[in-house]
Amino acid sequence: MKLLVRQIEIALDYNQAMVVNSVASRLGCNTKEIRKCEIIRRSLDARPWRNAPVYILSVEVEYSGKLNLKRLPANVEKVDSSLAEADFNYSSCRKLSSRPVVVGAGPAGLMAAIVLARAGARPILIERGSKAEERHEVVNAFWEKGLLNPENNVLYGEGGAGLFSDGKLTARSKDRRRIRIFFEELVKAGANPDILIEAEPHLGSDALLKIIPKLRAEILNSGGEIRYNTALTEINLENNKVVSVKAGGELIKTDYLLLCTGHSARDIYRTLASISADLEAKPIAVGIRLEVPQKQINKSQFRKFADHAKIGAASYKLTRKSEDGVRACYTFCMCPGGQVIACANDEKGLTTNGMSLSRRDAKYGNAAFTVPVEPEDYSSVENTEKYLPLAGISFQRSIEEKAFAAGGNDFTVPALKLKDFLKGKVSADLPEGRSCPRSVPADFNAILPEFVTDTLRHQIPHMLKELNEVNPDDAVIYAAETRTSSPVRVLRGEDGQSTNIAGLYPVGEGAGYAGGIVSSAVDGMKTAEMLLSNN
Repeated sequence: MKLLVRQIEIALDYNQAMVVNSVASRLGCNTKEIRKCEIIRRSLDARPWRNAPVYILSVEVEYSGKLNLKRLPANVEKVDSSLAEADFNYSSCRKLSSRPVVVGAGPAGLMAAIVLARAGARPILIERGSKAEERHEVVNAFWEKGLLNPENNVLYGEGGAGLFSDGKLTARSKDRRRIRIFFEELVKAGANPDILIEAEPHLGSDALLKIIPKLRAEILNSGGEIRYNTALTEINLENNKVVSVKAGGELIKTDYLLLCTGHSARDIYRTLASISADLEAKPIAVGIRLEVPQKQINKSQFRKFADHAKIGAASYKLTRKSEDGVRACYTFCMCPGGQVIACANDEKGLTTNGMSLSRRDAKYGNAAFTVPVEPEDYSSVENTEKYLPLAGISFQRSIEEKAFAAGGNDFTVPALKLKDFLKGKVSADLPEGRSCPRSVPADFNAILPEFVTDTLRHQIPHMLKELNEVNPDDAVIYAAETRTSSPVRVLRGEDGQSTNIAGLYPVGEGAGYAGGIVSSAVDGMKTAEMLLSNN
């Protein structure tokens, strides 16, 4: 009999025998009656009323004893194995009429290509940027000297925009089968096996740089092909059906195009508009990135355990509803023990993001504080796009161009002390040792729309009060956070294809159907499976 046992409290330095003993105690049985004991979820409980922090485990066990199933102990339930999701059946895949082309080597494209390659479809994966390890050198030159390569940068290249991030592996998706498969792929590629059980798993950019080449090798070893520094420039149709694409100057005949291009490939949206693909504007969020000393965050979250050697850096998630004539505000992409980074793929535009390494041991923690923006807000700036559903791109670009100019037209990041921003002042100087040294004081009123600055000034002080050990006077903010998600959705049907172009499969965050590493990877896997299963 398989049982799920929840709410097992155990010391941070536990071993397997301790877990088995705790489960046996809950079941009121002998440890010999527990044949198998597997931790499936682990979360930290460091509430101050405890004598010491503990892990809270959920454990699946194979139990050989006898229990009254109508009167199971608290937090114990029988696992119905018949409800388990079946793995994808590669042996029943249909034979495709041509090699599928996957565009973009972020999490969606990599996982789509892995599924297709294992099915024998010999996918061609094209990526406008370079390999992850080569890309890293180019990005460092951008951060240190402001040298931008428009085709190979923080936002473009193998690994996607998530390569330079905290590498968080959280998602709202309930697709447990594909999430588990994705995590197992990451572990096989070198990720810490703890990601399989952690409630809030993460990788870190340094770990991702080692993992991505292993995913690349999986595609190649399974019969796929990868072409780097190869941008998609044309999508050719006959009778509203994909027949070929042009990439890197070469015409590639294909009946299946999986677009996994991420939220920043604005030229792809224009290409889709030129072939009349069904598109719609969607909401986004914009704002700033705020950093404070990580020690203060740890103190606010862990209190007396803040300096505990085994619990690492604390994170937070804050939201505040709209009130008093201002909009809602919420944090996004919190990076414990990390740094604020500059991002760009345009010669005259600048945005920000946060990044952490796997140890999360840097001096500051940062998060985006963002304000919801609806498509009707896009008319507040001049729409330079020819097609109305792309108006959100103009809205983003307007902010990014102002940020670029405010920083000195050389990709230096605009920054302020939070206390000065709240007073409507421009800081005379910035703290030494801040995480983004290539930053200068600037007027945020000249960068962000008024409804955004008004909301941030009203909401941030209230939000930071929830972190009662964080001192707002120590906070530094950076402008501007604009690429939280795509402002465009590429409409698709239940079969994963574009609603009006056969053979076109919009995938992941860039298509408007995912947000983050996990949901993008899952969407890539799901779309590839649908393509292989279509009749």
